[in-house]
Amino acid sequence: MASTPPASKSRFLVLHDYGMGGAWWWVHARSPREILETFAEVEVVDSTEAVERADRDLDEVDIDIDEPTMPPGLDGLRAKRDAQRGRPGSGTLADRSIVHLRRRCGG
Repeated sequence: MASTPPASKSRFLVLHDYGMGGAWWWVHARSPREILETFAEVEVVDSTEAVERADRDLDEVDIDIDEPTMPPGLDGLRAKRDAQRGRPGSGTLADRSIVHLRRRCGG
């Protein structure tokens, strides 16, 4: 049986917005979903303007998602996602673009 070759990686612009500012990284991964499943509290930024600005202003740091150690900031976000993954119901809402919540009224 032939094995499937691993998917190639692309460079993605990743933001952790912590309220009073943000931390930005270039992360090499197979998909935006892989990034969101690996790091807590980040977004993959794909606006052309933001990517072009980051190309000019953000120091290129080759962060490979498969590396065992991450730079400061990103290491804690990976540890946080790892801890979340072990909780019951983790990932229940993944890949849902709309979520309807129902609140029980006490009576």
